[in-house]
Amino acid sequence: MKKLIFLLLAVGAMFTSCDPMEDIYNDLDSVETPIVGSEDYTLVADDYTAMGLSFSSFDTEDQAKELIPGFLSDTYSIWGKGSSVLVTYDLYKSNSIKSTTAYTVTEDDYDTLGFTYGNFDSAGDMTTLLMYKYPDAVRGDLVELTYLYYASGSTTEVTNSFILLDAWEMITQFSIEDYNAMEQTYANFSNEDVAEFNISVYLKTLFPYAMEDDSVVTMYELYVSGADNEMNLVPYVFDGSSWNAVSSVVSSSLQFGHDGDTWVPDNTIKYTVASADYTYMSSQLISVSGFEGPAESMGNYGNFDRREGNSNYWSLDMIETAMAILLDNNDPSAADDQKYLMTYDIYNGTNTTESMSLIKTDGVWVINE
Repeated sequence: MKKLIFLLLAVGAMFTSCDPMEDIYNDLDSVETPIVGSEDYTLVADDYTAMGLSFSSFDTEDQAKELIPGFLSDTYSIWGKGSSVLVTYDLYKSNSIKSTTAYTVTEDDYDTLGFTYGNFDSAGDMTTLLMYKYPDAVRGDLVELTYLYYASGSTTEVTNSFILLDAWEMITQFSIEDYNAMEQTYANFSNEDVAEFNISVYLKTLFPYAMEDDSVVTMYELYVSGADNEMNLVPYVFDGSSWNAVSSVVSSSLQFGHDGDTWVPDNTIKYTVASADYTYMSSQLISVSGFEGPAESMGNYGNFDRREGNSNYWSLDMIETAMAILLDNNDPSAADDQKYLMTYDIYNGTNTTESMSLIKTDGVWVINE
């Protein structure tokens, strides 16, 4: 009888004791310091499908910023505040014509923009006019622009088409003679692959002195049986020896950081202070009151002395000052809201590192809380 009682007690204990895995999960949920991770990740086809997209690319950067945070929450579900992921993704950049407008530059336009001779004389002049006249233009807007152009001692009226892609670009179009030179009987192509290849070869004739990274936007007519012909735009870039068609799908990257609640687009640049940086900061601060000794020590040892009470001690406020000077030198054109995570060497009795997050606000580098 006693054996049976003991057995029942043992079984009862099994059903009433705590689940050890539940305790572990509860402990994880209650940790004040979250798991902090950092990774580079390239989206694959299945990832776009998981985000509800029909194609393996985003239509706009804003769409990527909207959809990727949810994907990261699922993929890095146990990562928390301070984590970051640099996401590489495919972005579709349409090269199609969205709208067409014809415009003739007026005398008032030339006067307003400071063209005192009433004409243009360089390619950038037309871009200046288009930016002024169409400030709200979007990708794919095309303008047939008529203007006066001065070259070779005379001024002539010319008409060229310009399209807004990443910037305003003049379109290279083809005459019947050009099509004939590209082995076409009529003033069109009937095959896109043939058009892309033949144009790439022909551009060497049109631009014999092209330099590496030169670009041109071409437009050709594509024959469509039983329907109206299409006008196709194809941008090309010169690689030093050949003209290469630019794909409408390009690789792009966005960095996301975890703010404690969710993933948000984050432009933080992670930077490790280099030996030359310590030398530079030392030279800039060694004659500044209160920084003389610490700056000399930094220049000698290539680190910040963080031993409190030491004559060469660097407080966090002093380090912030030094980092601001360094960033103004290393990235002088940084825009407001640009963030940096600076990792630097310190000595606090042993050689180790610390990190400081800064953000540019109203033109000044400050601690990013």
